[in-house]
Amino acid sequence: MKFSPILFVAFLMQSLHVVAQHKDSTTLNSKILTETIKGTVLDKGSRLPLAGVTIRLTSNPSVKVSSTDQNGVFRLIGVPLGRQVLQASITGYQQVVLAELLITSGKENILNLEMEPQSNNLNEVVVNANSGKKPLNQMALVSGRSFSPEETNRYAGAFFDPARMAQSFPGVVAGGDDNEIIVRGNSPKSLQWRLEGIEIVNPNHFGSEGASGGGVSMINTTVLSTSDFYTGGLAAEYGNAISGVFDLKFRKGNTDKREYAFNIGVLGAGATLEGPFKKGGTASYLVSYRYSSLSLLEKVGVEVSDAGTPKYQDLSFNFVFPTKKAGTFSLFGIGGLGKIDKVADHDYTKWEERYDGSNQNLSFNAGSAGLKHLYIANNKLYFNNIVSVSVSRSANTTDTLTKNYQPSLDYKDQYTNTAIRYAGSLNYKINGSNTIRAGVNASFLKYDLYALTHDTQLNALKELINQQGNTSSYDGFVQHKAELNSKLTLNTGLHINYFNLSKSWSFEPRLGLKYQLSPDQLLSFGTGLYSRLEPLSYYFAKSGASSGRAEPVKPLTPTKSAQAVLGYEKLFGGNLKFKTELYYQHLYDVPVSVDPTVNFSLLNVSDNSAISSSAYRQLVNKGTGKNYGVEFLLEKSLSKGYYFIATTSLFDSKFKALSGKEFNTSFNTRCVGNLLAGKEWIAGKKKNNIFGLNAKLIYAGGRRYSPILVEESFRLDEEVIDQNKINTLTADPYVRVDFSASYRINSKSVSHLIIIDIQNLLNRENTVGMFYNSSKRVIEPQKWSGIIPTINYRIEF
Repeated sequence: MKFSPILFVAFLMQSLHVVAQHKDSTTLNSKILTETIKGTVLDKGSRLPLAGVTIRLTSNPSVKVSSTDQNGVFRLIGVPLGRQVLQASITGYQQVVLAELLITSGKENILNLEMEPQSNNLNEVVVNANSGKKPLNQMALVSGRSFSPEETNRYAGAFFDPARMAQSFPGVVAGGDDNEIIVRGNSPKSLQWRLEGIEIVNPNHFGSEGASGGGVSMINTTVLSTSDFYTGGLAAEYGNAISGVFDLKFRKGNTDKREYAFNIGVLGAGATLEGPFKKGGTASYLVSYRYSSLSLLEKVGVEVSDAGTPKYQDLSFNFVFPTKKAGTFSLFGIGGLGKIDKVADHDYTKWEERYDGSNQNLSFNAGSAGLKHLYIANNKLYFNNIVSVSVSRSANTTDTLTKNYQPSLDYKDQYTNTAIRYAGSLNYKINGSNTIRAGVNASFLKYDLYALTHDTQLNALKELINQQGNTSSYDGFVQHKAELNSKLTLNTGLHINYFNLSKSWSFEPRLGLKYQLSPDQLLSFGTGLYSRLEPLSYYFAKSGASSGRAEPVKPLTPTKSAQAVLGYEKLFGGNLKFKTELYYQHLYDVPVSVDPTVNFSLLNVSDNSAISSSAYRQLVNKGTGKNYGVEFLLEKSLSKGYYFIATTSLFDSKFKALSGKEFNTSFNTRCVGNLLAGKEWIAGKKKNNIFGLNAKLIYAGGRRYSPILVEESFRLDEEVIDQNKINTLTADPYVRVDFSASYRINSKSVSHLIIIDIQNLLNRENTVGMFYNSSKRVIEPQKWSGIIPTINYRIEF
């Protein structure tokens, strides 16, 4: 890039200095700045409000204690700014403690707390929501944790992105310098994104077809609530996933007053608005919009990049309408538009490689919107119903120019996928120890898939895929959570899937166990069968061979997986937690090449780009794979001004194609370690401001890659790998240091935040492996990006 982020930093720092010099009358009179904490407290099993819950600020006893009313609503006023500790308690329920609440001026802190019944023999248990980070979903017993938007904003290198934040968790490896993640050796495309309880499209800008990540997240953390992330051992309600699941939740807008947040930074300029639809009402709106800052710079004449400027915009919203008798309705959604247009320099003497003499137009537009209805029938039964629409469209057109600057089509594709989904569930609390949850899901899928490329042997364009049509997928599940005694919890369930395209059924039993050894020690176990639909382009793509027709094969069924997880967790004082999990995953019915001489498996790719290779053949469900490993976590949640996370994962990831030979997957880095730490200081003359430093170190084993057949690659003018030596070579280890610094200024009713976040601080160019560069016709190292600095300024009022 040709713009200087240093100049941008200097400009914002100068603006911030001016803001900091402005002292309102309250500060000048040395009064303590305060804000309000409010929210609701619910019974986690029944979703009903809990009345009479005592809410106190243990970090500042001078703040008047509050209690929830009959609607479970509470309000603490006069809360001093900064980090505070909140406690919620009531007889018969486990006490809840929130120890890292960030109170800022200009924005009320709105909490939604859920409390679980207290077992008689564990009456000393305190649910510390910071050190435990238990999943919000009570049916999830293993391999899951909750995360807050504040964590996403705070972690170094996170860029306000949940996926980048999750790269610090055990069992997770960064897929590269973008936000794709590898969960326990599985392909990144195996990750599922959910929002408000239903599957959504890939919520990232510039994601390739079939991928789960991209360059920039569409998700604005200002609209997120505390959400869940899973790396395995999924409860029965989760379908269409064989690795990780992001189960995102949107927060509800403020129902008492209107609040605003505006931000500008390298990643975008945008605004978030929230408030009640009418004064005194219970319905609220929450809307966030962002536009690419790089595109704005280009519009004013600043040349950002000679390889095309990323242009994007995204929108998130959540409208909530509670009713007195008909339940609560909410309309939610997320979507984004993105494109990169690269125009070749019309001076061929400056072309150093073929790519320099080409025009390229890339676009990725995607969005999901849903209508949700929650109805609480009584103190035992509630219903959820969701209807959603998701659309994604990715397109790429590449033209190669002659020396007379005449374009010649080299590659073109357009993938359009539409899904209309329904998810319905009921939750029945039989008694204090038994809960049943059951539901059905239906997905109606429409696809329009087209791609062609230039074939060097034919010296003509070749069609890779041209398919339009409809199909559908149906799921049903039932699960039973039983607290067998004060220490042992059992969760059993069954998930069933029917995929209409292949007329195939999947029966997936699930089981989870949790044994409370003591108030601070926990054993867990989870096992089950799972399945996942692959990107639909693989179900229809033609063989890459230039001649001959592929033999007809059966429509592909979903990829299947059997997994078992054993975990141990120990809580120490001071918000310190140790956790380890041991897992084994067997994958079967994996789509692999119908040609036994081509050792290709969908476990070995992260998107659909393989269909453009001449070695690609149609696929059959005759492959297998395995992932196994052990993970360790030592985490101190933020308290007393600091936190740290240290994780280590040791694992192995293999696949077998039709030949029966076993190979490493590309993602088999064998080990990964993360060290994440941060410290906050109270700053400013009146001690109203917060200064924070955060850092992260990533060390991962090298990615696997295959030897290249040089002469064959030159002949075909494309990369040709040795099919007998798949992933037998190892790249150098992946090492990355991330750093962030933040400063928050609190005035009477306005809060200012500036964050400098730098990915790859040391500018290390990590190597993926070797590849054939068709533009230069040479074999050379493939490298990830170097340093990526960002800066963001936000004002809230």
